[in-house]
Amino acid sequence: MPAAEAVHVPQYGAGGGRSVVVLGSTGSVGSQAVDVITAHPERFRAVALAAGGANPALLARQALRTGARMVAVTDPSAVRGFTDAFTALAWAEGTPRRRLPVVLPGAEGLSAAAGWPCDVVLNALPGAAGLPATLTALKAGSLVALANKESLVAGGELIRKAAGPGQIVPVDSEHSAIMQCLPGWAYACPAPGLKRLILTCSGGPFRTHTRAQLATVTPAQALKHPTWNMGPLITVNSATLVNKGLELIEAQALFGLGYDRITTVIHPQSVIHSMAEYADGSTLAQATPPDMRLPIATALAWPHRPPPHITAPLDWTRSHTWTFDPVNEDRFPALALARHAGQSGGTAPAVFNAANEEAVTAFLTGAIPFTAITDAIEQALNHHTPVLGQDLTLDTIQAADTWARRHTHNHLATRPAPIRRPVPSPAHPAKGA
Repeated sequence: MPAAEAVHVPQYGAGGGRSVVVLGSTGSVGSQAVDVITAHPERFRAVALAAGGANPALLARQALRTGARMVAVTDPSAVRGFTDAFTALAWAEGTPRRRLPVVLPGAEGLSAAAGWPCDVVLNALPGAAGLPATLTALKAGSLVALANKESLVAGGELIRKAAGPGQIVPVDSEHSAIMQCLPGWAYACPAPGLKRLILTCSGGPFRTHTRAQLATVTPAQALKHPTWNMGPLITVNSATLVNKGLELIEAQALFGLGYDRITTVIHPQSVIHSMAEYADGSTLAQATPPDMRLPIATALAWPHRPPPHITAPLDWTRSHTWTFDPVNEDRFPALALARHAGQSGGTAPAVFNAANEEAVTAFLTGAIPFTAITDAIEQALNHHTPVLGQDLTLDTIQAADTWARRHTHNHLATRPAPIRRPVPSPAHPAKGA
């Protein structure tokens, strides 16, 4: 069967829009996804929501706004808070007879939401819980709009086995940009004539720092991203360029090019979100002011264009200056480490991700210097023997994640006592939370 005939393209339902399940609905990407869905009821309708339960009032507002028939709350102790908030909001809005959605708690509730009958599952869950949810959604036959990095970083090889052509579309702005630069692209369908991918990054707040200057960076400085307003983990990841390393692994999984054909450039203005270079010498780029609503809407509507007026376009009545610089990988070794993990395959990318998260936690509490984050990743990778081939399963990936966190915690515990005070985490959730 030709690849084009096998591409998964959900049609618009009888209700006038694609039915969507939003996993991680109260996080940054999830909240913006709900905004996009409710702003365009002719194109999208939310049928189920899932969240951890830390913000029951927001989850209740989302359930009322969308009319979702099912809500999963992964923290069972937060179910009462959600139902109370839903009832109170319904009374306050003059709709006391509004029916409470089906509420399912715990991991079972999350799994039920991921497998809920729908056209599209938008996976914006944070962390390791995202991988089994992605596998469940794929098994159910839904298109998966993927904002959960762990799914492709830790479980890319499992995803390739589980997903049909066109069944996954990326939500990250960089991968969305590349997707839009590949006419007719669908997951697991190679793009003809594609030569190279160029991932852009802002470079974070320390792109001009020397290695010696990086050693003195404080948590407060690392949490001030020059472009994006994000949570603590992804903000620090952007400062170390670990985030771009994760996206490098994701890009290889999504687009199928070798790591030698995926490069990264620093683009501080964050207007060009990534580029695709073709064998004929042309380079296609996708440009828009920084706004996650557009890649979210693009993923929900793919392969069609999203609804109009998602975000304001660039203003071509004024001058623009855009710059591009190569990444100094000696100064920022995260990219080389990610490339090594990706080429090693198996459980190595899961170790890369888990060791980083453990090290970032230690950095934010003042226990280690900034440069020790990537040192800890390298140390974990050097002590890990990847599980490969048929031995690679969800269980072995989760075991590697657990090993990497414990190993990194023990390794960092041997360092000198804390060198600075911890910094409180920002109140807003991480992108993709």
